[in-house]
Amino acid sequence: MKKIKLFFVMALTAFMATAQTTFDLDWFVGVPSGDVSITVGPGDTVRWTWTDEVPHSVTSESGSQEDFDSGILTGSGSQFSYTFTQIGTNDYKCDVHSNMEGTITVEDIASVEDKFRKNISFYPNPVQNKVTVTSLYKLDNYKIYNTLGSLVAQGPANGNIIEIDMSQLESGLYFINAISEDLQSTFKVIKR
Repeated sequence: MKKIKLFFVMALTAFMATAQTTFDLDWFVGVPSGDVSITVGPGDTVRWTWTDEVPHSVTSESGSQEDFDSGILTGSGSQFSYTFTQIGTNDYKCDVHSNMEGTITVEDIASVEDKFRKNISFYPNPVQNKVTVTSLYKLDNYKIYNTLGSLVAQGPANGNIIEIDMSQLESGLYFINAISEDLQSTFKVIKR
């Protein structure tokens, strides 16, 4: 009986560690390539949603690991989804607007925590006043620590993009801890 329970616990743990995720990307004229370039794991789905009224496509570039093409779709709210299965790099573009492009990198990512850490970004660095943090996951709050590990600022977040005012902090190195439910990612920022 113990062997069966142990096997069940191990199988459940393995399933939870590799749970597939759907990542949502807004697709519109002028979208920054950094906002539509992400890292996913095999079995993860990326869903592009048109957020303007003009025609677009999501088309893999020559040399991409996988081939995908939405065809040309028009209208705010139109969507295209693709589930990536092969490890590698997938450059893609809009066939209608040459300035719309991105990259989906598929890596053997072990957990949801790894996906969260790989898909959070921040700019500028160094910062003078405000740092912008973007994530594919909804952020709940943030904390800022100095190099001694002391909490020097914190605040709520409610969305995938937050602006953190660092203007009141002294010049130096800080660590920002971004939190989404049970997920956390910490990164270094230099304040000028």
